[in-house]
Amino acid sequence: MIPLLVALLFAPQAPANDWALVPGVRVGPITAVTVRADLDRFFPKGSVEDDEIELDEGILQPATFVFRKDPSQTLAISWNGTHPKQVFICHGLRRGTCRWQAPNGIHFGTRLNEIESLNGGPFTVSGFSFYYGGNVLSWDGGKLAKLDCNGRLVLTLDGERAGKVQAIRGDRPIPSSTPEMRKLNPSVVGMLFQFAGPDSKRCE
Repeated sequence: MIPLLVALLFAPQAPANDWALVPGVRVGPITAVTVRADLDRFFPKGSVEDDEIELDEGILQPATFVFRKDPSQTLAISWNGTHPKQVFICHGLRRGTCRWQAPNGIHFGTRLNEIESLNGGPFTVSGFSFYYGGNVLSWDGGKLAKLDCNGRLVLTLDGERAGKVQAIRGDRPIPSSTPEMRKLNPSVVGMLFQFAGPDSKRCE
C-alpha cells in the first residue's frame, strides 16, 4: 500500500490548460516536445480525436483535434513525426469569440488599427481574395516581431468585406497603412501557431 501511495504522490501531473498562446513556447499545455499520448492527459476524456485536415487546397494530412465540437475552443494539430508542427487555433471559427488568447490581448476580433498600435507602426499583409489572403507576412521591425521568434504566430485578417477593392486584393504584399486597408479595418479571424523549424527566426 505504501509504495502505491508514494508512486501516486510522485506521478507526473498533467499541466493545467490556461488557454494561453505563448509564441515559440506553447499552446496551453502543448509544447514542442509533446507527443500524441500526452494530449489524453492534458485534456478531458473524449475531447481528443484523430482525423485529417486540409492544409492546402485539396491536400489532406493526418491531424489531431481537441475540443472539436466547440469551434470557440478547437485546436487542430498537425504533426512533424512524433511532435507537433503547427496548431490551428479555434479551427473552423470565423465569427464569434475564441477562448484562446495571444500576447498583448490579441484575440479573434482584434482590429487592424489596434494591431498597428500594439506593433508601434504598420505591418504587411498578404492581399485578400486568394487562399492565403489576409495573413500577416511581416511586422516590419515593429514590436510584434516577437510573435515570429523561435516559431511563428500567424494572424489572419478578415477580407470578406474587401469586395472588389483592387488596392487590397491579389497574391501580393499589402502594407497595413494602405488607405483602403485602414478604411476596411479588418479584424483577426484566424491564428496559426507554428513551432520552431530549421528556418525559424531565432531570438534571445
